[in-house]
Amino acid sequence: MEKADDTTGIIILAAGASTRMGQAKQLLRIAGESLIERAVKTALGTTFRPLVVVLGANRELIEPELLDSEALKVFNPDWPSGMGSSIATGLVFLLEQAPTIQQVLILVGDQPLLEANTLYALVELQARTQAPLVVSGYTDTLGVPALFTSTLFAELAALHGAQGAKKLIEKYRDQAVVLDFPEGALDLDTPEDWAAFLTKINV
Repeated sequence: MEKADDTTGIIILAAGASTRMGQAKQLLRIAGESLIERAVKTALGTTFRPLVVVLGANRELIEPELLDSEALKVFNPDWPSGMGSSIATGLVFLLEQAPTIQQVLILVGDQPLLEANTLYALVELQARTQAPLVVSGYTDTLGVPALFTSTLFAELAALHGAQGAKKLIEKYRDQAVVLDFPEGALDLDTPEDWAAFLTKINV
């Protein structure tokens, strides 16, 4: 394996309750592999370390999926309040493990078409432009995966409730650089979404 890049960390948000799906969508499987396993494998397919997975709802079901992984795990007891608290929990924990981290990639666990190359592209785009924020663009939306440099760490750590990464993306829109990632438009929120996705990929 290539030498680890210890200036870039990764946070995977996997704390949500998947209410509309009716089950923990982190555990939905493609060819025997759960979505959270797939997300972790994609992240570990890069040289960026450490990798932190933020757990919340269904922790006892999801955690066993990560037993054989080098991913670090942190529990967000405030997960019902929304994604903001999970981002803050993940970042604070990441910085405790690796205080010299200069930038962080924030991912979600339900983008099964995400590949390591996209994460590398986000980092390369930041290096080329020196932007404080590099976001993914799909349909008419800007979102994750996204890269935040250390200049935004204090604001990320102060997020709470339903204020997720989009709050900062909107605030710093004029300074952000966008990476085209049309696959990010895939929404897996309901059983119908999941069935349609499986049909599309012929699984």
